[in-house]
Amino acid sequence: MSLNRRQFLRASSGGAAAIAMQHVASAFAETGPQAKFRLGLGTYTFRLLDIRGLIGRCKELNLSAIELSHPQYMLPQARLEDFRQVREELAGGGVDLVSWFCGHLSKSTEIDALVEGVRLFGVKTVSGAAEREMLDDVNAACGKAGFAFGIHNHYFPDRKFTYETPEDVLSALKGRPNLFATLDTGHMIAVGVDPTEAYRKMKAHVRIIHIKDEDTPGHSVVLGKGKGNIGQFLQAVARDSFQGLCAIEYEEGTDPKQEVSDCIGYIRSEVRLEGQQFKRQARRLR
Repeated sequence: MSLNRRQFLRASSGGAAAIAMQHVASAFAETGPQAKFRLGLGTYTFRLLDIRGLIGRCKELNLSAIELSHPQYMLPQARLEDFRQVREELAGGGVDLVSWFCGHLSKSTEIDALVEGVRLFGVKTVSGAAEREMLDDVNAACGKAGFAFGIHNHYFPDRKFTYETPEDVLSALKGRPNLFATLDTGHMIAVGVDPTEAYRKMKAHVRIIHIKDEDTPGHSVVLGKGKGNIGQFLQAVARDSFQGLCAIEYEEGTDPKQEVSDCIGYIRSEVRLEGQQFKRQARRLR
């Protein structure tokens, strides 16, 4: 075959070419590195859907693992009294609540709410951020309550955030054994850091990945269509046998199920997914 995968994907269009592209993607996936991560969903993707709607999308996309990141369940606005019902509804719908994105902790009183939220959701990992002066207290609370807190790198267009680069995150983790890194590839792209390089610097501490691609800072595109060299990133984490949650996030639109499906198809074109049934996921959803 004279074209490599990327050349073929760029050149292919139309019905016949699309069919050929699916065959080529499948062929490359069969020889790509074996991935041991658990593919899942960051639910901010479907933030406008309620829990029932979210469960429906998870079933349609064949994604059973989530990090819950709907804004209404982030601190400080979250209603903790709703958490148990949400947990039960998700479990009843066959969705595994692997992690909770709690938002940004800015007051010490929010640490108690964090601990209670973890208890009610029944999770062992949380992603988010906290003011630097609170990190020791967060670390202590994690150790006492038996969970781990992932510092999530973020980009904001109008201000410098505390945790943008690998160095920012690593400095927060130093000396705090109950904290880890939640690596967001999209936000790394936005601040000009190659996701693969970020992973290599932080890989000893990464337990959760938010996988997304961006073409301009803060604008999501389907994986492989942005500036993140996401295929290289996927192969790097697969070769390292990363075993944590790799949660797809897509932040554009109101209900981007087709874009998420396309992201799953792209992931399958780059790596082999161990023990996960995505053989038919590349087909377009109707």
